[in-house]
Amino acid sequence: MTGWPAWAQAAEPQVLKWLLVLGATILIWIAAILVKRLVILVGKMVTPRDQDFEGSSWDLGASIARLFALILMSPLPLGLAGYDWRALIQSRGPGAVAAVAILLVAILFANWVARSMRNFGGKAHRRTGADDTLFAFAGSLVKYLIFAVAIVTALTQLGFPTTSLAAVLGALGLAIGLGLQDTMKSVAAGVMLAILRPFRIGDYVSLAGLEGEVTDISPFTTSLKQVDNKVVIVTNNMIWAEPLINHTHQTRRRFDLYFDISYDDNMDHALKVVEDTVNAHPRVLSKSETWVGIHALADWSVKIRMRAWVSTPEFIQVRADLTKAVKEAFDREGITIPYPHQVNVAYKGNEAMTRADHE
Repeated sequence: MTGWPAWAQAAEPQVLKWLLVLGATILIWIAAILVKRLVILVGKMVTPRDQDFEGSSWDLGASIARLFALILMSPLPLGLAGYDWRALIQSRGPGAVAAVAILLVAILFANWVARSMRNFGGKAHRRTGADDTLFAFAGSLVKYLIFAVAIVTALTQLGFPTTSLAAVLGALGLAIGLGLQDTMKSVAAGVMLAILRPFRIGDYVSLAGLEGEVTDISPFTTSLKQVDNKVVIVTNNMIWAEPLINHTHQTRRRFDLYFDISYDDNMDHALKVVEDTVNAHPRVLSKSETWVGIHALADWSVKIRMRAWVSTPEFIQVRADLTKAVKEAFDREGITIPYPHQVNVAYKGNEAMTRADHE
């Protein structure tokens, strides 16, 4: 570095040293992540497909393995930084070990409490019909409270003064509250959902533009399993702000179907065919309430609308059955279901050649 200012030449060794420390820290972090992913990979291979991996012992073990990897490799950047890592271990080691032990025990205990409360709620629901949603929500809330207490306790073991720690946590809480307003709204909405309980685990609901079975309720989010088995996670503040329909609370449900017929077909005959087909289905309820009528006169068809009532759990299957049954009845009766056509005209000399294509 000949020609560089004196201060730059003096700083060169320190810059190189801290670059090495930074590089070693990054490598250690990457190695810890690889250790965690390796444990997750092995865990997913041995976990049965009918069991959830998230929250399982293997999932927790992966986080613990990453933590231990970071601890075991931490002397490397400390040594590169010029610290006597042996002396640090002797002075801070017992507190660090205690802090890690507290966090590990807290993770295991908190997840055990949450799982136990969920299982207890499920058993109570099966035996007495009690609402298990409140147990699941309370379990999640207790888990996060245990985490918070464990973090504070671990920091005190590392030598942080209790009074200073309280002040720092208070300021940090205020900053987090201002910066994460939507998250706080989700927590508040989660509390209101737990108190009012417009739905519970196992209910089939329509909320926030989605539809599915409620599989989990936490202080922050609610999980829905849709008909195609996809699990959608929705924040509680979105649920609280949108209209919600709980289909499970209703023993029966109405659905509408629409059918198109040609303008050349007899409308009264088509209406009779649809009505007879619907009433012939054994799972249609209150056949006297079944309604069939002309819905609209479209550009290329007459639209028929049908309304019927079914048991809520059979809603999807009966709707599919009737759609198929009406199509088959139209075929038997010679009723046409029209669809738009496109006519292409091509000129060859003075002759026009036409070809009809289906859209």
